[in-house]
Amino acid sequence: MTDKTFEGARLFGLPHSYYTVIARSYLRMNQFGVSEVSSRHPDFAAKIYPQIKRGIIPVLELPDGTVIQDSLDIIEAGEALSPRFPALPEDAAMKSLAYLFFLYGSQALLKAAMHYRWTFYPDQKEFLDHAFGLDSDDLSSAKVMDKMRSYLPILGVTEQSIPHIEASFIALLKKLDAHFSIYPFILGQAPTLADYGMLGPLFAHLGRDPVPEAIMKREAPNVYRWTERMNAGAYDVPEYVQGAPDVSLENMPETLHALIELIGRDYSDEVSDRFDFMRQWLLENNPDDGEQVSAKPSQRAIGVTEVRYGDGQVQVAVQPYILYIQRRLRLSVNSASEASRGLITDLLNRHSLAILLEPQLPCTVGRKDNIEIWEKV
Repeated sequence: MTDKTFEGARLFGLPHSYYTVIARSYLRMNQFGVSEVSSRHPDFAAKIYPQIKRGIIPVLELPDGTVIQDSLDIIEAGEALSPRFPALPEDAAMKSLAYLFFLYGSQALLKAAMHYRWTFYPDQKEFLDHAFGLDSDDLSSAKVMDKMRSYLPILGVTEQSIPHIEASFIALLKKLDAHFSIYPFILGQAPTLADYGMLGPLFAHLGRDPVPEAIMKREAPNVYRWTERMNAGAYDVPEYVQGAPDVSLENMPETLHALIELIGRDYSDEVSDRFDFMRQWLLENNPDDGEQVSAKPSQRAIGVTEVRYGDGQVQVAVQPYILYIQRRLRLSVNSASEASRGLITDLLNRHSLAILLEPQLPCTVGRKDNIEIWEKV
C-alpha cells in the first residue's frame, strides 16, 4: 500500500469494465483528483503492462510512476488518505459485512453479469461493439466477440444454469429495491466497500448494457437510482428527505437481513465447493510461502471443478483470489468485540456462511508486486 497522495494520478480502465467501475466510483465519490484514462491509451502498453505483466484493469498510476493494480488494493490505498467517505466502517463487525457484500458482488455476480452481456449479445450488438471499440462490419471484430462468448461455460453460464441465474438476478433486484427504498446505501447512510463491490456487476454490465438495464429499470427503479448515486461523484441523496435510520448489528433492518439470507442461499454451496477444490489442490501441490499462485501472471485460475449452483451443478474455473477477500472478512470478525463477534458469527451461521470464517485451508492469498501469491497460515 501507499501513503502517497492520489492527486494527479491516472486510473487506467474502461467504462464497461466490471472491476474498473468499483475503483472509479470510490475515487470519484472521494474526489481524489484522479484522471480517468482508457486502457487503450498507448501509455498502458508502454508503461503499465511492463510493470504488471498482464493485460488487466483497473490500474492506478501515481504521479511518481508507482502502479496499483486491483480495485480492492486501490480502495485500501485510498483509505490511508483520510477519504471523505471511508469505504471501510470503523466498527469491525460492520466492516466484515462490507467485505461480505464485496465478495458476493465482485465474485458471485460474475455469472449474471456475463450471462446478460454475452447470451444477449445479438440484442445489444451495436452497444457492445461500440463499448469494445470494434467495427461491427469487421470480420476480425466478430471473432473477438465470439471468443468472449466462448468463456461462458467455464464461468458457470450454461443452458442448465441460466434459469437460476435469471431468477436469482430478479430476486436480488427485488430485495435491493426494497432496501434502497429506505436506505441510500447498503450499510445505511454512506457508501462503503459493500456498495462498491456490488456496483461492479450491477452497473458496468447489468445497469448499463441495454437488455439487463431495461430489466433493472422496470423491476427495481430504486436500484437503478442507486447506480446513478454511486457514479455521481458527490453525496447524491436528495430523495431521502427524512434521512435514513442508522444500521448496526444490533439495529439491522429486515431488508438487510433479507439480502444476507439471499447471499447465503445463492453462494454458500458454491463457495464451499470452491474451497474444497483449493484444499485438495494445495495438498497435492504444496506451494512455498510467497510462491506465485500460478506460473504465469496472466493465468489466475488453478483449475476447473464442479460446484453446486441452484438445483444442479456447473463447472467453473477456480481463482484463489477469492481468498484475498475472504481473509479480510475473517480478520474483521476476529478483531470485533466479543459481543459483536458473537452476533456476526451467529448471523453467518444462520445463513450457511460460516465457511467464510474457517475455510480449513493451509494457505491464503496475498499480493506482491501486483501479483497473487500463496501465504501459509
